[in-house]
Amino acid sequence: MIPNLVLEEIMSNCGVQTEGVESKPLPEIKINGVLLDETLYAQELQYHQGSSFEEALQKAGQALVIRQLLINEAEDNVVEDEEAAISKLIEQNSLSEEPSEEDCARFFENNSERFKTEVLMEVDHILLAAPKDDIEERSDAKLKAESIIEELKIDISQFPLLVEQFSICPSKKTGGSLGQIGKGQTVPEFEKQLVRLPVGLAESPIESRYGFHIVRINRKVEGKQLEYPMVAEKIKHYLTQRASQLSIQAYIQTLVEKANIEGIQIGFSDENIVI
Repeated sequence: MIPNLVLEEIMSNCGVQTEGVESKPLPEIKINGVLLDETLYAQELQYHQGSSFEEALQKAGQALVIRQLLINEAEDNVVEDEEAAISKLIEQNSLSEEPSEEDCARFFENNSERFKTEVLMEVDHILLAAPKDDIEERSDAKLKAESIIEELKIDISQFPLLVEQFSICPSKKTGGSLGQIGKGQTVPEFEKQLVRLPVGLAESPIESRYGFHIVRINRKVEGKQLEYPMVAEKIKHYLTQRASQLSIQAYIQTLVEKANIEGIQIGFSDENIVI
């Protein structure tokens, strides 16, 4: 069994919360009756992010199972070069056919909202901290944020003073200014709500993993629709990658279905294919 201190260090390096790790045994995973060595987790976990111990183990365990299934399938060719044998097997079972011009144009027509220039915003905020797992503190922070917003509706000139008094963000040194914000520059849950807001003081606080934000948008430049010729190659690459990814997943799924796997559920998604 992997020592708890070693396991905690691995989890920490992967960005996983380690509280309670010592009480959670590693799952036993068997492929056709053969038990995977638990030390493989120590080698694999460092490559997988997770918000919890279970999530990181699931990702690492699934990767180990898939790798072992591919090794088993390529068994006749792994003596000299295991990695090359696996790569060859995947290549042989992946679809490499490029999409037609009609396929690309149709995808653009059905997903035109995805092809716009970035929304750019100049934003000030006041951040009231609240641990994401503390329901009481979250409730108190939200009520306080709503109270501050009501004050600002009466006198928006108080924004810098309230930033100094309440915000825990380093931006308090610049009056709460986050500067110019584009896509991917803030945490997703904050960005998702932010881009929907008009210029001015937000009517309600925005919740994020850090707490509640009182937001004032000083300037907003909406994204502009791109024309198809500008993104045609990008769409072609995406559809090619997606077809390849799905064909590989279908192949691996057949290996999963043929094997007797115990201790873990294997699932697939195309979330790692980006455009």
